[in-house]
Amino acid sequence: MLALDLDPQASLSAMFGYQPELDIGENETLYAALRYDSQRRALREVIRPSYISGLDVVPANLELHEFEHDTPRLLAQADRRKEALFFTRLSEALATVQADYDVVVIDCPPQLGFLTLAALCAATGVLITVHPQMLDIASMCQFLLMTSDLLSVVREAGGTLDYDFLRYLVTRYEPQDGPQTQVVGFLRSLFGDRVLTNPMVKSTAISDAGLTKQTLYEVGPQNFSRETYNRASEALDAVNGEVAQLMAAAWGRTSR
Repeated sequence: MLALDLDPQASLSAMFGYQPELDIGENETLYAALRYDSQRRALREVIRPSYISGLDVVPANLELHEFEHDTPRLLAQADRRKEALFFTRLSEALATVQADYDVVVIDCPPQLGFLTLAALCAATGVLITVHPQMLDIASMCQFLLMTSDLLSVVREAGGTLDYDFLRYLVTRYEPQDGPQTQVVGFLRSLFGDRVLTNPMVKSTAISDAGLTKQTLYEVGPQNFSRETYNRASEALDAVNGEVAQLMAAAWGRTSR
């Protein structure tokens, strides 16, 4: 499995042991494989192992902002070449390593920039996290409307958008919160089975694990009450299992 961190804030990188300000040097992020000049590198050269067996990482840092600055400048040039199109560069880079991995997970920044659009063009499945609050849903709807408009322009320019699945994942869900339960019902009435059956519940176990930049699976049950840990791990297993089933279905296989 390969995890690509496209967020300059580098939260995913930090979770897998790479401090963006200390461990990631110049031209060592995904920007190295996307840039438009002679310093462009092969994606394989910036892939790093993580401390989890079978999981590699392309880490991030603030250097990724350079892609957001370079792209509009090149788009404004009348003599730009076809290979400079931003929405094909990530797909082309991934094609060079696709034989090495079963799954590639792309963590996008929380904004609609050229990196996010390139990721949407490279992806074969999309998972959108939703916090069940009306203001968050209203913001998400505006984001999706703007995304739809921009992707229409990308499609007209030759971009390919072909998803095996697109799902909404309810996160930070508090089952005992009446308004949140109503909002989740509203989401299901709007999007039907595009909303994952299993929500990710809000849990102090996951929050505490994040303080030490670890996953729930790493900190283990010894640090929490049995009820707190089991509640969080069951929710996490259920969500991961549902996503795994979607991927297995896209591959034409049956998930175990």
